[in-house]
Amino acid sequence: MKKPVILPVIIVAVLLCSFRYTGSWTKYTSTEGHYSIEFPGKPTESAEEDTSNMSAPLTIHYAIYFPKDTEGYMADWINLANMYPAKKPIKQILQDSRDGALRTIKPTYVNTSAIYLGKNPYIEFSFTSKELAGKGRIYVINKFQYSVITIFSLSAGISPDADRFIQSFKHIP
Repeated sequence: MKKPVILPVIIVAVLLCSFRYTGSWTKYTSTEGHYSIEFPGKPTESAEEDTSNMSAPLTIHYAIYFPKDTEGYMADWINLANMYPAKKPIKQILQDSRDGALRTIKPTYVNTSAIYLGKNPYIEFSFTSKELAGKGRIYVINKFQYSVITIFSLSAGISPDADRFIQSFKHIP
C-alpha cells in the first residue's frame, strides 16, 4: 500500500509560491559618507559638483543600482557643513531637502508618511509623476544630508524591495 504523498507536495507548493527570490543583496559602505545600506545588487559610485540654491558649491556622492529599466535604487550624501542653515528648524530643512530631491522628477503627487525629529532626523515620502513612482527617505545627521530613494516605472509600480532598501540605511558615527 502506497502512503499518500499529497500533504508534502502541498506544503512544498505553498512554500515555493510564497517564497519571493529577490536576488543577492549587497551591503554598500561609504566610510567617507559615514553610512551603509543594502542594495539588491552591486551599485556604481559617482560624484557630481553642483550649486545649491544659495550658490554655494557642493559635491553630491552617489551610489546607484538599476537592475532593469523599470526600477532603480539610489543613495547619496552631501556634506552641508559650509552651508548648513543654522536658523532653519530641522523639520523645514527636511521638507526643503525632499522638495529639492524631487524637483527633477516633477511629481504630480507627494505623500509624506513620516517626519522623525529624534537622534537621526528624517522625512519619509512616496511620490508619483506622469511616468514614475517611488519612495524615499532623507536624513540630516551631523550636517550631512543622506537621500535614499527608489524609482520605478508607473506601470511596474513600487516594488516591496523599496522598503527593504530604505530601511537598511545605517548611519556610521
